Amino acid sequence: MKKQTIIKGTLILTIGGLISRVLGFVNRIYLSNIIGAEGMGLYQLIFPIYMICYTFCCSGIFTAISRLTAEEMAKGSKSDVKKMIRIVTAIATSLGVALMVLLYLNAEFISIRIIHEPRIVAGLRIVSISIPFTAIAHCVKGYFYGVNKPTLPAISQVTEQIIRISIIYLLSSSFILKGLEYACAVAVIGMAVGEISTCLFVYLFYYGETRKILISKAAKTYRYFVKKISAIAIPLTTNRLITTILSSFETILIPGMLKSYGYSHNYAISVYGTLTGMAFPLIFFPTVVTTSASLMLLPAISEAYARKQKGVIKNTVSITIKFSIMMGIVFNFFFLAFGKDLGLMVFNEGYVGTLLISLSFLCPFLYLQTTLGSLLNGIDKHMITFRNNIIGLGLRIMFIYLLIPQLGLKGYLIGLLVSLIVVSVLDIYCLVKATSLSFNPLTFIVMPALCCVGTLALHTVFMRIYTFSYGFKVNTLIDMAFYFIVVMPLLLMTRCISFKDFKI
Repeated sequence: MKKQTIIKGTLILTIGGLISRVLGFVNRIYLSNIIGAEGMGLYQLIFPIYMICYTFCCSGIFTAISRLTAEEMAKGSKSDVKKMIRIVTAIATSLGVALMVLLYLNAEFISIRIIHEPRIVAGLRIVSISIPFTAIAHCVKGYFYGVNKPTLPAISQVTEQIIRISIIYLLSSSFILKGLEYACAVAVIGMAVGEISTCLFVYLFYYGETRKILISKAAKTYRYFVKKISAIAIPLTTNRLITTILSSFETILIPGMLKSYGYSHNYAISVYGTLTGMAFPLIFFPTVVTTSASLMLLPAISEAYARKQKGVIKNTVSITIKFSIMMGIVFNFFFLAFGKDLGLMVFNEGYVGTLLISLSFLCPFLYLQTTLGSLLNGIDKHMITFRNNIIGLGLRIMFIYLLIPQLGLKGYLIGLLVSLIVVSVLDIYCLVKATSLSFNPLTFIVMPALCCVGTLALHTVFMRIYTFSYGFKVNTLIDMAFYFIVVMPLLLMTRCISFKDFKI
């Protein structure tokens, strides 16, 4: 895959992702206003179980489709690709239906016995209905990423958010009066309807694109594709399922450990909701760029690896790591300087701003992690990714048990930072060994940090000379705009980035 294709695809996905996340924030702001921090906590408690189901029927299969589609299309085997998608969709749908039935029937047991929160029974049952549709949608999206057509998945993201917001807005007035449990159920209904709509949307376009492609008699056998898909999907799914289960266990532990610190049950859920439903989405917002890049990088690196193009791999890995670290540093200083005001502006909640300042130090490692996994998977280092992620999760769970009862939420944040640093160092070390990557701390870390410090110094001087009285929200937007307007030219002037990196 050409560098231009990766950049164009990343830009398309980034634009779609930005629109989708902005709409997602509109949704979260509206939700936080009607259900509060405790309601957001209940809503977020549904996701660990949903993510386990998603990982089981989608995660490994999605990667397998993206990778094998890229390989088969490079050989000109459109007929084989269509046959493969047919097989994979059937497998994923079967898994999705089985998980839907299991989750629906066991929702009460999971809510009461595992999560210890009976108010999410209805939410789990509602979200279970969307699982087969999510599985089908991700099979089709994997195909479009594999053939380097990311526009449709990007449009589907935006469409899903619009439908989700519309459903929540239309139903909220009817459900909110019935209590917090029903109000949370509305949010889950919006999510489920959005997933179902996305499935129908992408499948219709896939059908329109491939209906004229006939499966030739010379096409590879079903057994061949089942073996190829299984060879990639089963190890990946197993690895990711273990990490997702541990991650879900970690998430479910947090409210319980906060109670050990001395919080009441409801307040622990509120703190959990503020962290995961308000602060985390703001910190994760910039990952729309790195996530988009990782989706485009996997088939690109896989193709280069299959063709033994070591120079292409080394160059792609180097640029990707540089941009991920640099973006993390830029947002580290951004949230450190403007986190307090941002939390108040978006959610009208001072505690969100306090959390953003603490979470800002995660940014360089957090954004790096979203791309390192794809780079390692692309060069067939799945087990290394799995091992490193398990180490990180083990560290976080240890910190949850040891530090939250002593330090409260601060103990979890310390564990999160330590685990991200350890996993990032391990991943980069493995990439350096595998690709002969040259890591330059001056260009990758020191210069971007100095540019950010210089920008904030200029901002301080500027604000002393000029005063604005447009109101809190407008003034905050001016402050943030100043930061990005100044820091980008500084990064270019110091050659941390160059226009040739963006050459299309």
